[in-house]
Amino acid sequence: MSEKKDFIEKQMTKIKEWSKEIDEFKMKAKKMQVDASVKVENYTDDLQERLEEVRLKLEDIGRATDNNWGNLKSGVDNFWDDIKQALERARSRFNL
Repeated sequence: MSEKKDFIEKQMTKIKEWSKEIDEFKMKAKKMQVDASVKVENYTDDLQERLEEVRLKLEDIGRATDNNWGNLKSGVDNFWDDIKQALERARSRFNL
């Protein structure tokens, strides 16, 4: 399998894993008080949007030539760093 395909598959796996974690946050938020739940819901909606941005970037990578996809890869890596930090903040902020 090519390096590009391996990269895309790995990133799609991350999207699935983190989408699952975000869904778990939402389930926990439903058990919280309404005010706190709204805050968590807004936060998780933002995280889902970020994951969607990564998914779209991966589609761009899939369409890119083998010579040019490396330029797009660094942008995806930056998205992952941002999402990872946001998830860690959510865990700590909302005790999830």
